[in-house]
Amino acid sequence: MAPRTAERLRVSFVVAAAVVALALPNFADDYIRHVAARLFVYALVALGLNLLTGFAGQVSLGHAAFFAIGAYTAAALAERWQWPSALCVLAAAFFTGVVGYLLGLPCLRLSGLYLAMATLGFTFIVQEMLLQLAVITHGSEGMRVKPAAVLGFTFDSDYRKYYLLLGVTVVMLLFARNLVRGRTGRAFLAIRENERAAEAMGVHLAQYKTIAFAISALYTGLAGALSAFLVGFLDPQEFSFFLSIQFITIIILGGLASLLGSLLGAAFLVILPELLAGLDVWQALVYGLIMVVTIIFMPFGLSGAIRRYRYRWFGIGVEPVIPRRLGH
Repeated sequence: MAPRTAERLRVSFVVAAAVVALALPNFADDYIRHVAARLFVYALVALGLNLLTGFAGQVSLGHAAFFAIGAYTAAALAERWQWPSALCVLAAAFFTGVVGYLLGLPCLRLSGLYLAMATLGFTFIVQEMLLQLAVITHGSEGMRVKPAAVLGFTFDSDYRKYYLLLGVTVVMLLFARNLVRGRTGRAFLAIRENERAAEAMGVHLAQYKTIAFAISALYTGLAGALSAFLVGFLDPQEFSFFLSIQFITIIILGGLASLLGSLLGAAFLVILPELLAGLDVWQALVYGLIMVVTIIFMPFGLSGAIRRYRYRWFGIGVEPVIPRRLGH
């Protein structure tokens, strides 16, 4: 298929997706709007984690901690110091990015399972701090968060929250797209494939690894801050190791080193349990079977399957390849 035709198909798909996303709240009830808003939160986390793991090859089990830091920072600033909601979200994202950068420094010499274990330990530390710093976090009682308000406009309905999260997700998706297509993205890929070769080509390993951690944490902290205003209540028990596993599952199901895969994986993980809600005791079994079958028959993830069949049926693009660093 000619490149011009392929580009037209791609533009048509983007336009159609934009129209559906913009029109959905007008034809859906509050339940669907809330589920869609949660999807955007998970998509933000997946974008950040995919930049770190899919593109830079750094495995992390600590993103539940970054999510909690972003959520509690925004909530604390809004409750104790009465900061404007927009400033709370931005400050929470920036602070989480700084924490991610600082965490990346001692992890520079670690890789693979050792790095995963180090970030897992960070998750346990943060979760315990949420319980101990009860003066700020209210401990095990949880913490209530008032609806966000920007320039006198209060996001107190699922309809308004949907468009807020949609706008933020689109902006951060475009930022990630430009990032991976630029010098930083090429450095991430070089580190993932072969660190020694990347260093020989002039890539500063320490600099780009810590940048990857910082950007990934910033995305996750931003998602946590927005989630705090979306849900309106924070429970420290929710930010556990299992939440980090959920985040990893999103990018594996969606596709590593794929921004589209981040969106597809988030949609899969958020929407599928809602569709299976009527199965009662069988829900977990069916959900697990679907995930296993998906991973077996789609080793490249959902985005990889789309690229593969798009190439085979229409001759568009190239065959997907599992990242070598993560595929072994």
